[in-house]
Amino acid sequence: YFKQDGPTIKLTQKGLTDKVIAYTGMSNASPQKTPAIQEPLGSDKNGLAFHEEWNFSAAVGMLLYLSSNTRPDIQFAVHQVARFSHSPRKSHGQALKRIIRYLIDTSDKGILFTPNLSEGLNCYVDADFAGLYGYEDDQDPVSVKSRTGFTLTLFGCPIIWQSKLQTDITLSSTASEYVAFSMAMRELIPMRALLQEISSKLKLTVVAESLVRSTVFEDNQGCCSLVNVPKMSTRNKYLSLKYHFFRSHISRSPGDGKGIVAKYIRTTEQKADIFTKGLPPELFGKIRKLLMGW
Repeated sequence: YFKQDGPTIKLTQKGLTDKVIAYTGMSNASPQKTPAIQEPLGSDKNGLAFHEEWNFSAAVGMLLYLSSNTRPDIQFAVHQVARFSHSPRKSHGQALKRIIRYLIDTSDKGILFTPNLSEGLNCYVDADFAGLYGYEDDQDPVSVKSRTGFTLTLFGCPIIWQSKLQTDITLSSTASEYVAFSMAMRELIPMRALLQEISSKLKLTVVAESLVRSTVFEDNQGCCSLVNVPKMSTRNKYLSLKYHFFRSHISRSPGDGKGIVAKYIRTTEQKADIFTKGLPPELFGKIRKLLMGW
């Protein structure tokens, strides 16, 4: 559903939202203020088997489509349950129901785009260091993997977002943030090139001006220092070269023409925080307001 009200554009998928609520038979369930509890969701290998009248994978599929288009606020929660589509447990079903309860409370909501032409193509990136430790089997390598979350915004409006576990195991929170930064840059760099081509072909001066400089907002001071230094230290050499590719794109001084600046931002203003972990209701609402406009 698309609706424009002055400078604000509203995108919603109420039909699909109502469909997944009805599919799980939870139309009369009580609502929740957040889509996930604060504790991470583990594999629960010894837990009770999933047993519901509806198909777990089918519900996850609908939620994935919803979270990828108009509901970034449920992206983290949906990715958590999607990991167990092949062998869900009762606890995973409860986690999915939590998402449904949240959607019941916000079924008519979506993304509110209110373009701010003073902002360019920016990126907010965050990581949750070894967040599954203590919730997964400690002999399973996944228990110490970190989670990356980021969003790209154009004129202050989210256009791409992602929440996923990192493939490699990092040894510190700074390293996990650095890996997340690199993952986000793999989206930002080609997106800048695409928008530059579009603005050139269509002569969109507003877009061209916005690409003079992109800012990547990071809430870890150590990661900002690591990104901005011209040379890596020996203690960080274990971070493989595949995570260093973006360094030549980072601006070291004004006017060097590289166009991407790494900047520290407080955690309470970090839009990507919503993609890395379950948040308490008050903080979740604040980040959602910054990200989605409501």
